[in-house]
Amino acid sequence: MKLSFTTLDVFTSRRYAGNPLAIISVPENLKTSLTQAQKQAIAAEFNLSETVFLHLSSEAKEPRVDIFTPNAEVPFAGHPTIGTAFYILQIQKAASVTALTEKAGRIPISITEDGCSVKANVPQDFHTHNITFTSELTPEPAPCVSIVNGMTFILVALPDLPTLAKASKNLQSTYDPSPLDEGWQNGLVGTLYFVAEGVDESGTKKYRTRMMVDGTEDAGTGSASCALGCWLASREPRGNEKGSFKYAFTQGVEMGRRNDIAVEVARNDEGTKIETVALIGTAVTVMEGSLEV
Repeated sequence: MKLSFTTLDVFTSRRYAGNPLAIISVPENLKTSLTQAQKQAIAAEFNLSETVFLHLSSEAKEPRVDIFTPNAEVPFAGHPTIGTAFYILQIQKAASVTALTEKAGRIPISITEDGCSVKANVPQDFHTHNITFTSELTPEPAPCVSIVNGMTFILVALPDLPTLAKASKNLQSTYDPSPLDEGWQNGLVGTLYFVAEGVDESGTKKYRTRMMVDGTEDAGTGSASCALGCWLASREPRGNEKGSFKYAFTQGVEMGRRNDIAVEVARNDEGTKIETVALIGTAVTVMEGSLEV
């Protein structure tokens, strides 16, 4: 049995930059369903940070998406969501598709007003944990936040880019969530380092970031960017209670794989709780082919 695949570089419009993603197209008339073990083996073969299995249907307006790392299935991840949305809306021109159905839930998708990027309204249950962490790169304690239960990030604010260049450690074992608040002790923990770079003419606040997880650096992390956006929005002063607040995160520069990630966050009317989070980005196709199952 053969299945077609496409690889894209996500959060970039330039090939061989951004964060790579493989999308496996699973047609609705497939005679034999793919097993979990087969999907995991295919993801391990690609050996990218994530591989997507897109379950196609001629009528479905909200196709099902399964996301796998080389080691496990995950309920949600940012760059696979943006990459899949771009593939469907911009490459396949499937204008009738309005959302993706991921394990984490329904994710509305759309083309941005400028027609160049795609937007995904991501699931969120933003939570700031009681524990903080310390880094040798700064005297300030680093907060620990979850964008959803099971996806947690330590946020380390650094003073400048030379200090950011020294970042290399995940401050907590990736697969040990035991220090987190009760009820949140599951999933993975990563460390996102960031440096503020001012505000552009549109009012978007700009940051350079680096993400460390499982002993390696991740080129472009949508979920961590959403978590950082939520934390920054939670600290925005009163007077603009609801928002929205716009952030631009540039990640992966030190790896030679620049990612440009946009996040928009809105709070409730009182400004006390995160209400919505939108992840925005573009992508470019790199390879197409077929694989044997």
